[in-house]
Amino acid sequence: MGSVATVAVCAGFFGVMGTGTAAAVNTQPIDLWDATYGYAQGGVTFHNRDVVIQGSVKSHTTGCAQAEFEIFANFTDETPLKTETRTACGRGTGTSTDFHFTVDMPAGGAAYLRTSLNENTTGSWKLVSWETANNTDRL
Repeated sequence: MGSVATVAVCAGFFGVMGTGTAAAVNTQPIDLWDATYGYAQGGVTFHNRDVVIQGSVKSHTTGCAQAEFEIFANFTDETPLKTETRTACGRGTGTSTDFHFTVDMPAGGAAYLRTSLNENTTGSWKLVSWETANNTDRL
């Protein structure tokens, strides 16, 4: 094969395969709200090797509100691969805590995120509500 033909084949191959293109991502909302205890709102962005979680948690009580983030590698998993929490404690008027963090994942990324809103007005944590956000690229 001549050098011109070789260059044309290679150019066609890399044109189809792509070079340096970013992995597909998708973003899902986080929206847990409770009029009595507080809220956790924001979003999660799934990447091939990490998960970016951002937003805020707010307490509506003199106790605390906590957003708990459980990241699962597969849809069949019952035990999270990683867990993170962010907490806001009220002092009568309620306070909020902003968050923005990245959780590294193995190749292929996370399958889904379960976010829980917990409250602590009596000295122990109690689940208020929860939701899941699926990585739609893994469905």
